[in-house]
Amino acid sequence: MKIQYFTRCVFMLISSILIANSAFATAPDDPTQPATYQRSLSLGELSSPGVLLLRNMLRQLYAEFGVRSDELISSAELQLFYTPSPALNAKRSHVKVYLNDELMGVLPILEEELGQEVKRTLALDTRFIRDFNHLRFELVGSNDSAPEDPMHASLWLDFSAKSALQLNVLRLKVSNDLAILPEPFFDHRDKAPLLLPFVFSRAPNPVQQTAAAVLASWFGIHSNWRGASFPVSFGGLPANRSAVVFASNQQRPAFLKDYPAVSAPTLAIIDHPTAPFAKLLLVLGADDLQVLAAARGLALGSNSLKGPSSTLRNLPEVPPRKPYDAPNWVKSDGPTLFSELIDNPMQLQASGLVPPPMSLSLRVPADLFIWRSPGVPLELRYRYTPPLQQDSSLLSVSINHHFVQAFPLNDPLPGRIAGLAQQNLPLLTQHPGSKRLMLPAQLIGPHNELRMNFTFNALPGCAYASNCATSLPMNIQAAIDPDSSIDFSAFHHYKAMPDLQAFAQTGYPYSRVADLSQTLVLMPSPPKQAEMSLLLAIIGRIGAYTGYPATRLSISNDWLDAAQSQRDLLLIGAVAPAFSNEQGPELGALGAQIAASLSHPDSNAAPPPVSDAATDLAALVGFKSPFDDKRSVVALMAGGANGYSLIEQNLLDSQRRARIAGSVTLMHGEHIDTAMLGDTYYVGSLPWWLLLWYHLADHLLFLIILASLSAVLIASVMFSALSLLAKRRLQAPV
Repeated sequence: MKIQYFTRCVFMLISSILIANSAFATAPDDPTQPATYQRSLSLGELSSPGVLLLRNMLRQLYAEFGVRSDELISSAELQLFYTPSPALNAKRSHVKVYLNDELMGVLPILEEELGQEVKRTLALDTRFIRDFNHLRFELVGSNDSAPEDPMHASLWLDFSAKSALQLNVLRLKVSNDLAILPEPFFDHRDKAPLLLPFVFSRAPNPVQQTAAAVLASWFGIHSNWRGASFPVSFGGLPANRSAVVFASNQQRPAFLKDYPAVSAPTLAIIDHPTAPFAKLLLVLGADDLQVLAAARGLALGSNSLKGPSSTLRNLPEVPPRKPYDAPNWVKSDGPTLFSELIDNPMQLQASGLVPPPMSLSLRVPADLFIWRSPGVPLELRYRYTPPLQQDSSLLSVSINHHFVQAFPLNDPLPGRIAGLAQQNLPLLTQHPGSKRLMLPAQLIGPHNELRMNFTFNALPGCAYASNCATSLPMNIQAAIDPDSSIDFSAFHHYKAMPDLQAFAQTGYPYSRVADLSQTLVLMPSPPKQAEMSLLLAIIGRIGAYTGYPATRLSISNDWLDAAQSQRDLLLIGAVAPAFSNEQGPELGALGAQIAASLSHPDSNAAPPPVSDAATDLAALVGFKSPFDDKRSVVALMAGGANGYSLIEQNLLDSQRRARIAGSVTLMHGEHIDTAMLGDTYYVGSLPWWLLLWYHLADHLLFLIILASLSAVLIASVMFSALSLLAKRRLQAPV
């Protein structure tokens, strides 16, 4: 109990230090952009990381980019920096550049450029630019060897990551049509993180906050891996940027004072009053409850949305989600087919002499109990064109960049002779077209990448120059069958808490139920802009992870609701005294040292006053709910707007997010310090025998004593039973 009181006291002290009376400044609006502007996209951003090398027939370079629906490319130019191999024959070597499989130009390789970095510019024909575009760079290389080996290791050309695609972009004014949502507020062709301001007339009440959180989760689903942030404004509009506006008939921003009153939940798109290319999405209602209904109707996908304005009536009631049934997660009650995990039909197909690896994203619950698990069953069904040389043809499987197993592609079908006529088909699990393996459970995390890579020896090697045959390469094709499956159904859900790493990575424990029906957010009254922006960023990230909007989220500013809700609690801002039983005066020095060390980690001078040090300090604290032993609390606190922005930035950045852990995380600038304070508690459930074995596994002496006592007890019972049987036999009449 003393440790628990100590933890609560530390928590309350940090809260009192961080929550200072500071003004929350509004972030400056972006400068007005003209109707045309230039965009530069580096080749490293457009292609796979670290793959900027051409290897003649073995490897071509691919780069992809998209064009938003409200933009038109007036001109495009490639600025390329590359280094050709010094072994190339300049007269017979060149680079071909394709845009959407149309040849855009040929880059010659000069004798004086061999082994040196070369700068070239190449204009692209904008007539071939589409919504989704792919660039392809192909090296046609030759050396002076005789006979010529088209796969020689010296035939290469290395691109620099500073190579870039320069685009001149013309902005287009799109029509006000709800049918194209989420465009133009979010465009899936745009790979940049989503930045979408939310506007209120003044500090929103809990119902309006809930409506904003629902839409933030919906936009988070669409932004997915890109990330999303939602800066909040009270009363004013951001310059030259589309925004979402929440308004009821009683509470409206000044720029909507002449907009007609509504009598039902309504959605509308109007032009930005000062920016010709920006739009406003209006979420309207006669009162706040209708505003919330309009947000839920949009998030659940109403089919009646069309035109500049639409009234939502007779909205269907969607039943609550069950735990662990998030659309983006693998199934917990049975095998998950690969067809349920792919984004497009071609994701599991590859071709070429060196086929690119095929990958799948696997998202699993953060509380998956993998202790002493034999692994995750994976059944692969695949097919491929037979290689010329089977001895070195493999299908390799890896998880999160860790190699798991490789299968040789050399087994003939039953009753068939291996050769060029062989073809593996995914018919039965025992033939070569289907393999079962176990993925090591220790390599599984909340975010996983399953990679399958076919490797073919498609051309005969030239071990001897006098016996090097010239032949055309085969048309290599390989595919993983969508009926392949992975099975997580044998795993239980049990986790040690608190764990801020699970919260930062997956939103756990709130994401356990996809619609957040078991989550209560406690906000200050009234909330500041930075506090609201942090709330929306968190809910948007949870939506991106689960794939379902937070339609049943509850938000309150009444601390007494926490005692009656029996839900997991998310606290933003000051913490009520209800979460602390007592406070020791000796903790003041500890709190001052924490704040001073984060403010001046390298200084030996006397620390400044606590109030000054805590201005830009932020903290995340996790602990067990005082109202329910099976519920958790995560509190996010800061001394000002900069502190809340710091939390949001760290949660959105993958590298910084990985540094958040433990039960307490303190942030100050680039510094992130973590600690595990207080008692550990567990959420979830296990079978009694597994629960007993898990908690006693670290107590070897106790297990020995328990096993000895159990053996003595069993022996005593058996001895008594056998003695009784012997006595009855002896007393029985002859």
